[in-house]
Amino acid sequence: MQISLKLLLYTHKEYSDGSNPVMLQYIISGKVKRKVITRCHANDWDDKNKRVKSRVENSARINAFIAEEYSKAEKDLYEIKSGNVRSSQVFRKKDLITLADAFKLELARLEKDFKYGYYDKILAIQKQLSDVAVDIADIDERWFENMISEMEERGNTANTIKKKIKLIRGMILRYSHKGVSKEIKEVSIKTTKTVKQKLTSEELAAIENLPMEEGHLMTATRDLFVMQVYLRGIRVGDLLQAYAADFKDGSFSYVDEKTGKLATIRLIPRAQAIVDIYAGKTQRLFPFFEWAPDKKLSKFENNRLRLKHKETCTTIINRFLKVIAGMAGIKKPVSSHIARHTFARMAIDKINNPMVTMELLGHSSLAVHQQYLNDIRKDDQLNQAADDIFG
Repeated sequence: MQISLKLLLYTHKEYSDGSNPVMLQYIISGKVKRKVITRCHANDWDDKNKRVKSRVENSARINAFIAEEYSKAEKDLYEIKSGNVRSSQVFRKKDLITLADAFKLELARLEKDFKYGYYDKILAIQKQLSDVAVDIADIDERWFENMISEMEERGNTANTIKKKIKLIRGMILRYSHKGVSKEIKEVSIKTTKTVKQKLTSEELAAIENLPMEEGHLMTATRDLFVMQVYLRGIRVGDLLQAYAADFKDGSFSYVDEKTGKLATIRLIPRAQAIVDIYAGKTQRLFPFFEWAPDKKLSKFENNRLRLKHKETCTTIINRFLKVIAGMAGIKKPVSSHIARHTFARMAIDKINNPMVTMELLGHSSLAVHQQYLNDIRKDDQLNQAADDIFG
């Protein structure tokens, strides 16, 4: 049996980044078989020594991997030549799965598992990527570098890109026969710690006491925001979807959409006064959320549309809040989520028991809650230090 093995840069195929596959080429009894082991640009390949040039980043590691794969191939050919295994066993083809195929599989899985929130996140990433024809097993550090550049050009923040890297890495782990390599695990992007903005009691009072026109959406926005604070920093989406019937006998009961937990909150007098103003005027307590299920659509599709409507309503509210903040003389970038941080700051000032404040804020674990509190305290300390410096 005639057997030979070559290592070569296969220039007849080119990837989207301009690189070519580095292949092991087997010739067994006149039949040619090839296996891709990595990729390299033509000007970075040392054809004489069959290795990437030293100027290439991580060249030592790449060349060690190439040498290891070549050694494995020699052992395989020895086993074939000795008659211990058949060539079909060594070259058994694995199903080719492109990134586009992986997206289809992942979307089907998310629909089956009723994860409509993640479904639209994955769908959005798929629409933003130009290179989805790549074999998912060939995705490497360079592919991620191109992906990061592409996302930055589209205006994605570093924190958003980091989340998208994590989602794609999860898809590779789930659908690639090679799994996630060490280099892919290490792919990251430098992010900045976001400051948890919150209002002081004086700033909150300034918003509460603004003279505003009754029946106007701007007024409803102000009342919804302060109601979030009164209801223990409730997330805006949960309050948007609340019905007037959820407020009865001096309490508010709802299921937290993020955690799935049922919560009952006793209403303080100021919260009850807001309920009395809006109850019965619209389908929901506040006049923003108007979505209703479509009987012609599946439960999954209806929930996708509900989520999109919630996001649209939140965007409208945040635009109004910026105007309201200006009217109240507040220079902070006020948004609906600041209500949650504001309540958290008030809670830790009054209650020195993280187990209690964790329950108040509905955090899933003490570790998550402690990090949240640490961030809030640290931001306050830095703000105070800056005030002391500049007098």
